[in-house]
Amino acid sequence: VCSNQNETWNSDCELYQMKCWCMNNYKTCAKTKYEHVHVDYYGTCKQIPKCSEDDMADFPRRMREWLFAVMQDLAHREELNQYYTELERRAEEDLSLKWVNSVIWKFCDLDSHPEDRTISRQELFPIRAPLLSMEHCISPFLDACDADDDQSITLSEWGLCLGLKDNEIQDKCAAVHGSRNKE
Repeated sequence: VCSNQNETWNSDCELYQMKCWCMNNYKTCAKTKYEHVHVDYYGTCKQIPKCSEDDMADFPRRMREWLFAVMQDLAHREELNQYYTELERRAEEDLSLKWVNSVIWKFCDLDSHPEDRTISRQELFPIRAPLLSMEHCISPFLDACDADDDQSITLSEWGLCLGLKDNEIQDKCAAVHGSRNKE
């Protein structure tokens, strides 16, 4: 894994062990800077190219397509809960829902700890860390989604950032979270 200090670690476990040692002032702490270390992305540290204006302009489309492909794949492998599967089925029947349902599904999926209708920086980790080494625009894109710069992304900010229209952004998280809690 690559840390926020641009250092490659053998595993996230090793990195967090060092963080723990440093936070607790153990003698095994290599440097006090590791008190604030965390995983930046998966893979060996490398120079991440700057996201060009053209790449950033096209990113919402690529992200929507990727979200729908992931949702569709998970549904076909029967790895989505019943509510998510129904959202995916409706999107396949009515292509006008393709982007809408996948964008809202991912927002509700990320809004997990706590389920408060906002996505924190920490809740973005499952989408950011695995993609950063392959998709150089993910970080600036996610930063731009936080339109009011309050360190969290609302459903409206998420939807607008991904190219949905205001009237397409509907809070379906209560149903999603309710079905998640029943499993």
